[in-house]
Amino acid sequence: MKSMVLRVLTLMALSAVFNAGFAGGRYEDPPANLVEVFKFSQQSAEAIKQGNQSAALDAAKQGRKLAVESYKEKSTMPMQVSSGSLKEAIAALEANNLPEAGSKVEHAIQKLNEEIEYYKKEGKIK
Repeated sequence: MKSMVLRVLTLMALSAVFNAGFAGGRYEDPPANLVEVFKFSQQSAEAIKQGNQSAALDAAKQGRKLAVESYKEKSTMPMQVSSGSLKEAIAALEANNLPEAGSKVEHAIQKLNEEIEYYKKEGKIK
């Protein structure tokens, strides 16, 4: 009985370790269009700061289009987050709400930058 309980606990512990190892990690290679989406997001943020709504909207739409394409190819967190944030920014820009659009674009930039820095350290992006 004692050994049976020990075996069950051991199996549960090993299961937890293996499940944790597979969940939530990054892909070995960066998502497609990662740098391009980052650049369009930066362009949109700059245009928002300058009060240029049409340029900000255009850059956000281009960035979102690339993020969606990448996300359809391979489901990744940075492309999902940036696609969602840019979608919200586009809606805010269309409603002429530059401050809200700016915060949404900045959120995308922050997440994309974290991923770019990670892949730079890994030598996957120069």
